[in-house]
Amino acid sequence: MKETILEVIAIFNRWNKKLLRQPILIFFNLIQPLVWFLLFTQAFSAIGNIPTFQMLTGTTSYITFFTAAVIIQTIASSALNAGIGLVNDFDTGFMDKMRVAPIKKSSILFGRLFSNALTIIIQVAIILVIGLALGVNIASGIFGVLLIFVLAALFGIAWSGISLFVALNTKNAETTLSVGLLTTFPLLFLSASVMPVGLLPSWVQQVAQVNPFTYIAEAFQSLIINGFVWQKIEYALIAIFIVGV
Repeated sequence: MKETILEVIAIFNRWNKKLLRQPILIFFNLIQPLVWFLLFTQAFSAIGNIPTFQMLTGTTSYITFFTAAVIIQTIASSALNAGIGLVNDFDTGFMDKMRVAPIKKSSILFGRLFSNALTIIIQVAIILVIGLALGVNIASGIFGVLLIFVLAALFGIAWSGISLFVALNTKNAETTLSVGLLTTFPLLFLSASVMPVGLLPSWVQQVAQVNPFTYIAEAFQSLIINGFVWQKIEYALIAIFIVGV
């Protein structure tokens, strides 16, 4: 057990050192979400004036509501990079060295997952700071922010697991990227991330009810807008568990 923990820490540190040498990588995954943050919230700001939106969300600010979508997209993008990074390890021969090294394959994967979770926490912190600068108020306060970090890290680990699974089975960056994009964007738009479920078309509402992104988005939204709504947080944890399995 002790050896396994040390192996995971070694791989975890390896990825973190790689990130420290190229800190710009942290911001690459933030470019598209931040563009969305600025463009979507400006284009759809009038939605906050709709009484139904206010009733369903508890806020008149679309940018406050949309913050959850930006967080989820950032997590998904970072998770996608986890798989692509693993493919690069295959291409450079690093994984061949690991095969003959006295280290468990699971340690390699868990080290990567935990490193990616740390990256996601940093990215989510940046998003929240930008959100605060744009007028977003977090109703649940500092403890809510910490819970957002925990949920983001757990969801990041679960979603990264899918990316790593594709990478391990295809060993191809293009395929890993394509699968990631083809799953992430439909799930994002067919959920409560961009719009409250009650304002979505009826068929989209049915999809949203079985979409794990909906429950994760609603947990983030509740922590940002309403405070601690434990039922939504519990549903998010169940959704994360299902994704991880």
